[in-house]
Amino acid sequence: MNIWTSIILIIVGLYDLAIVFNRRQQLNNDYVGQSKTLKHQRWNLIGFLVVGLVLLIAGIVMLFIRR
Repeated sequence: MNIWTSIILIIVGLYDLAIVFNRRQQLNNDYVGQSKTLKHQRWNLIGFLVVGLVLLIAGIVMLFIRR
């Protein structure tokens, strides 16, 4: 495995996590009283969170298990 691949995975994972935290703040401020929209947006954030964590963990694992 290439070190650049692991670095790119870590960067993309951190970027996805940053999107989640920024949109979570926006979600709490904008959607007051709109429960259906709130649930839909929350599921989108959970998807970004899962993808970000998977990419981050995969990048860290690839960084330490190089050959």
